[in-house]
Amino acid sequence: MLATGKMGHAAMTLSELLGELRLSGRTWCYGDLAERAGFAVAGGDAVFVHAVIHGSVRLACASGAMAQLGPGEVALVLSGEAHALRTGIDAVAATHDVLRRDEDTDLPLTRRFGEGRVAARVLSARLQASWPDGVGRAGLPAVLRGAETVLRADAWAQAGMGAGATALLTRLAEALMIAALRADPACRGILSGEARDAVAEAMQLIAANPAHPWTVASLARAVGMGRSNFAALFSGVAGKAPMEVVAEHRMEHAASLLRLGRMKVAEIAELAGYGSEAAFSRRFSRHFGTTPSRMREAARQAREAAAPSPAFRAMLADARQTGGRVGPGPSAAQSPAAGAAPIGSIARGRVLATRTRSG
Repeated sequence: MLATGKMGHAAMTLSELLGELRLSGRTWCYGDLAERAGFAVAGGDAVFVHAVIHGSVRLACASGAMAQLGPGEVALVLSGEAHALRTGIDAVAATHDVLRRDEDTDLPLTRRFGEGRVAARVLSARLQASWPDGVGRAGLPAVLRGAETVLRADAWAQAGMGAGATALLTRLAEALMIAALRADPACRGILSGEARDAVAEAMQLIAANPAHPWTVASLARAVGMGRSNFAALFSGVAGKAPMEVVAEHRMEHAASLLRLGRMKVAEIAELAGYGSEAAFSRRFSRHFGTTPSRMREAARQAREAAAPSPAFRAMLADARQTGGRVGPGPSAAQSPAAGAAPIGSIARGRVLATRTRSG
């Protein structure tokens, strides 16, 4: 049963949201790392999974997120950003070629990194995530951790053997991801129906009056939340900061006014919530890649191109005056003589006379 939010629309429960989350793909690979070795992942539009089978590795992401992982521990790089795993802080990380693209394999591949004794074995994957409507990964933590309490190290190793191994591993990763999202307090807050209701209400307020001097604090007060909590939840649900959304609505409102071509740029800047025409023009140019004046001129030219030509307008006016006939009227030579009966009347008369004689 759907829970109804305070705005009157149906809000999904956490269980329903997590039930719609899907991981897909069969790109799995074992990485055998020697001492002082590692591998680097270029990143991409994917979720990366790293399960440590044995040994210990250090995960470092481009955003600065870091984690030390031991046997049975799993890291889910939700952000899809570039990252590296190493057995030593100063280890050289070679490019992991398997995780650069989507593969279709039945069994995990194997790659070796470094020379000498294998210090750690990591089972890694590149998977595609299907997020529920209204939920994206932008506001979620860059890295989620799944502990051995969810799946033991030997469970990953066993699942990676035999026919259909990659399909089974992907299902295990999906279950682990759902468990990790449930366990993380920040994720629960972002995914909750109350949070999405509050963000939806804030979005409606912004759209209804984009020129209002909104601040993060004033939006938070309007939906009954504290500033810090609201800012974090808004970014998590919308994937953008509150003021970024405000700026986008202002730009779209300004563009619609410019296309009408009836107001000066300074007037439109004020109606869009900007006290300075220069500041408005700079923000407008960054958003649309053109200046307000050029957009207005382009809209004017488009209107003129779509408007009927003077000759066409004159022809329409003539048609109205002649009862709907378009084009020049008949010449005097072509016009019927004064007093002459129209051809249709003569024809009807002949038919009537024939009927009278036959009667």
